[in-house]
Order: sequence, then C-alpha cells, then structure tokens
Amino acid sequence: MSDALSQAPETADTAAPGALLGPYPGPLVVLVKLRTRPDKITAARQALEKITEPTRANPDCLELRVFQDRDDPRSFTLLEHWTSLEANQAHAARDYMAEYMAAKDEIFEDISGEFIQELDPPTPAA
Repeated sequence: MSDALSQAPETADTAAPGALLGPYPGPLVVLVKLRTRPDKITAARQALEKITEPTRANPDCLELRVFQDRDDPRSFTLLEHWTSLEANQAHAARDYMAEYMAAKDEIFEDISGEFIQELDPPTPAA
C-alpha cells in the first residue's frame, strides 16, 4: 500500500474489509471464485465434491452451494453461508478440509473470496 493511500481517510474504496460496516453482526456470506489449471477440471470437481457433504453437515454452515460456469468449465463459484466469521475461519482447519487444503494449489491457479452481507434481508413469514 502506498503512503498516500495509507494516510487517506477511509472510504468504501480504501477501507479494510469490514472496517466501514463494522464487525459482522451475525450470519456471513462468502463468495469464493476458483479457476482450475487447464488439466485439472476433473480433479477440481472431485475435490469440491469431497468437501461438500461434510461442510454442509457442519452445524455452523447454513448453506453451501457449488457452481460451475456453463461457458467456462474451469471456473467454479462457491456460495457459503456461515453462522459467523469465526465459524468460517474455523472451517478451514476441520479434518474434512485437510486433503483439499493440501491439494488446492496444485488444482487451482486462482482462488479469491469475498465476505459479503445482505443489506436488507427478507423478514421470515410468521
């Protein structure tokens, strides 16, 4: 980060994640974008399939959905919904994630994630 940027007042474009909105007030949604190496599409699908059910069985996981781009089979998106930021962080250390964590750099050439929160969630019907 340049000195000018680090001294500038925080705006929506320069603030650290969560700095402007404050701490995550509850459930957290994470969007994970994955791009496989050209020869690893099948390995990616298998790795993601292996972690899907145990992740969904995690009591702190409210939702996990795995998508593959129809036009670019090397691109995957995970939609994860967690009870809290701490639950999401603990997820990576779970036993069922060990094999995935060991292989992910060999399978994927790019991994990015975004922590997002819904601005106006719907009110459940009574």
